[in-house]
Amino acid sequence: MKIKIELKLSRFIWLFDSLLKVLLALEDVAVYTQPVFEDPSNVTAIAGNNAKLQCKVHHLENYTVAWVNPRGTILTRGYLKITDDTRISTDRNVDEDWNIIIRNISFEDRGFYNCVINTAPFPSVNRVHLHVIVPPRIIGRVVHAPVVVREGETVTLVCNATGYPLPKIHWFRDRTTNDFKQAFDTVWRDGLWYKLLKSGINVTDLPGDTLVIRNITRHCAGEYQCRANNGLSKEDTRVFKVEVHFAPEVNMLIPRLGITLGSETVLECSCSSSPIGVCVWKKDGRDLRISGKYELNPYNEGRETITLGLTISHIQEEDLGRYECHAQNELGQDSGYTDLYEYRPPVPPTHAPTARPTPRLITPDSGYRPVPTKTQKNIFDDENFVFFRPSTIKTPASKYSSESRSSSLGVAFCTLVIGFIGLHFFTSLSL
Repeated sequence: MKIKIELKLSRFIWLFDSLLKVLLALEDVAVYTQPVFEDPSNVTAIAGNNAKLQCKVHHLENYTVAWVNPRGTILTRGYLKITDDTRISTDRNVDEDWNIIIRNISFEDRGFYNCVINTAPFPSVNRVHLHVIVPPRIIGRVVHAPVVVREGETVTLVCNATGYPLPKIHWFRDRTTNDFKQAFDTVWRDGLWYKLLKSGINVTDLPGDTLVIRNITRHCAGEYQCRANNGLSKEDTRVFKVEVHFAPEVNMLIPRLGITLGSETVLECSCSSSPIGVCVWKKDGRDLRISGKYELNPYNEGRETITLGLTISHIQEEDLGRYECHAQNELGQDSGYTDLYEYRPPVPPTHAPTARPTPRLITPDSGYRPVPTKTQKNIFDDENFVFFRPSTIKTPASKYSSESRSSSLGVAFCTLVIGFIGLHFFTSLSL
């Protein structure tokens, strides 16, 4: 009896050992054939483009691969597509590839996608992160009409944009003739940073989604452009056109003009206003029209300024007087004046300058002997003499009085010197 029990126990031990060896062998085989993922690669794509999510598996054997999106929805299982999203499809170039393609991706498609294998006791998971970049886009209705303000008022331009990463807004002034490197004020108001331009200051680049121009002047008129950029090569822009209206201003180029009768002249005035309004020449309260006497010539000097020329032909005495350049628009009016008067050139005197007495020399052996002097030339006999206006011409008296006096003194001095030399000479001969 005891022998039988020992025999049964030895058989049980042998069977248990054999079974354990078989289980260990099966476990080794299972470990060897376990599916293996290649290292996952994350994907970055721009919204609107296509994205390819890769999942490469080795030693898949009889296991199955499935794709699950960030919200837990099964997209594919094996060769089958489960989701009804038409943008998603499978892509298999070789047996180890279990890739999917998402077309026309949006920002909502971002997140972690799981490539899952139904291994036991726990499934094997390969995580792929899809990073979606959204190009900047300026929101709001596009307004093509200009922003119209009056000089001295405040203008607020707003430029909001969406995108990922969050775009930055910069403002640019589309004018290259002014110096834009000026300072500006930064003010926090209602949860926003405001850029306040100082009076009459233009800028080329300012950050912030709101641009405020206070105490605006006509020099601030023009186009302002906001640009939204979040690091991508593509940026969104929007242009705001600002018009500054102001009352007319008239500048006279020549306020007073002298003219000879029978000649022709041109009067000019500069009219600046916005809107441009009306600019006319007047005389005695009536508008001057194009005729044989008058000719009007407007010249465009820019968007807000014109120069109006008035040509007057064959001027007579009745054409003399005050001419008015008048400008007017819906904000006001202004006038400038030019006085036209007759200019009469000065008439030179016809008489010659009074002759000076001739100095005489006294010698011991002779009486009076005249010393020749150079006769002064009458400048009015010179053909090259130019007549000036009465206020600037020099009369003969004022020109020659001091010169004649100095010349007479010089002649007298020379006469005395010669007399002393002659007296000394004759005295030496007598001795």
